Amino acid sequence: MPSMQTNNTSNILIRPPIVAGTFYPDDPEELKKTIEGFLDKAVVGKQKTNVKALILPHAGYVYSGPITGYGLKTLRHSSFDRVILLGPSHHFAFKGLVAAGEDYWETPLGKIKVLSKNDFPSIKNKEEIIESIEIHQPEHCLEVQLPFLQMVLKDFQIFPLLTGEIEAQKAAKILMPLIEEETLIIASSDLSHYLPYSEAKMVDKVTIDAILSNDIPRLNKYGEACGKKSIEILLHIAQQKKWQPKLLCAMNSGETVSGICSPKRILEQTDEVVGYASIAYYEPKK
Repeated sequence: MPSMQTNNTSNILIRPPIVAGTFYPDDPEELKKTIEGFLDKAVVGKQKTNVKALILPHAGYVYSGPITGYGLKTLRHSSFDRVILLGPSHHFAFKGLVAAGEDYWETPLGKIKVLSKNDFPSIKNKEEIIESIEIHQPEHCLEVQLPFLQMVLKDFQIFPLLTGEIEAQKAAKILMPLIEEETLIIASSDLSHYLPYSEAKMVDKVTIDAILSNDIPRLNKYGEACGKKSIEILLHIAQQKKWQPKLLCAMNSGETVSGICSPKRILEQTDEVVGYASIAYYEPKK
């Protein structure tokens, strides 16, 4: 695993890419070409209002990249100066929310400025948010979103948060003051894991229907998603903001080889698949 980089002249901490070369290409030109391919194939239609939030998958690009492409395609004509990233930790158990402790996160496409809790007066004294380089260090779920964002947005900063044991409504209340006009929220989550194809389709439909209905109790009880807490937090925020969800694409790892959102069984190995969805939240029409 790559170690943390330090700029000795100014003590700037830089988190290097952890899954470049495994989850996505580590060569910048190949990475750009790969993401452009996903974006070119995605068809999202005309947008009448602004995108405010996205639910996106976080697997290797060969599996989830096509679905992520649908979500990021909606941002190509948008301007955001801040992106709040929410996702689960696959390596640590903890209470509250964990912010990153670095100054920058790096991908093969360059560095991105990382915001700390001290950058936000409303949360800098909140005990529910801690900062930990150690907890973020091995985690891929937020990193994989960054190259896509670098391809569609210009100048932006990130506030990466991993979700632990915390009431979703409470977390949403903490984050609400951080959401300004040019703030984007991304909840990073895959859906069902390692179910047979037909069962995965049914389970994922239950999860997606609960999300689109903004039915948090149903999602909590019946939904399957590794980033369920992140999604629940977003749903609470969406309720307060009156944002409207729209399903852009949903497929699983047995379907995504085509790169287009036309679900059909393509792979032979569909006895254990992982579900993915791209869902956008829009401002209410005026």
